[in-house]
Amino acid sequence: MKKVFVFCFLALALLACDKDKFETVPQVEIKSLSPDVVVNDGFFSLTATIRDKEGDLQDTILLVQKYFVVGAPNHLTVDTSRFSLSDFGFPNTSEIELQANFSYNEIRDRYIYVSGFNTDREYAVGIIAKDKANNRSEYRESSRVLLKKL
Repeated sequence: MKKVFVFCFLALALLACDKDKFETVPQVEIKSLSPDVVVNDGFFSLTATIRDKEGDLQDTILLVQKYFVVGAPNHLTVDTSRFSLSDFGFPNTSEIELQANFSYNEIRDRYIYVSGFNTDREYAVGIIAKDKANNRSEYRESSRVLLKKL
């Protein structure tokens, strides 16, 4: 009986040690959305890491932009943008360091445009990643930044 118990314990210990940071389903980790407050014509950025065990992160990234009216948490506007990773030519497709730059109320090349409002809004960005095998990550959302009214 002791041998069976020891064997089961060792088998479980080996299985537990086999965990690593890469999985078949893409994993998204949002590191930051900053700065905390953005004024008219200001800039802010999102930093995230996306990992995939097979290294086939060459398909789609969905950025979900959420706008919240300050003081009215149930008032929400959502906009989704789709990006293909193959357009960016990442050399390593098993771990991608993603940086997206945003421009508040000013259209600029290579920036994601965020329109201005006549009231303060809170803004958050969510990410969903999909690989070539059609595996989708869980939805991950950033902290919120405050977009100051115009």
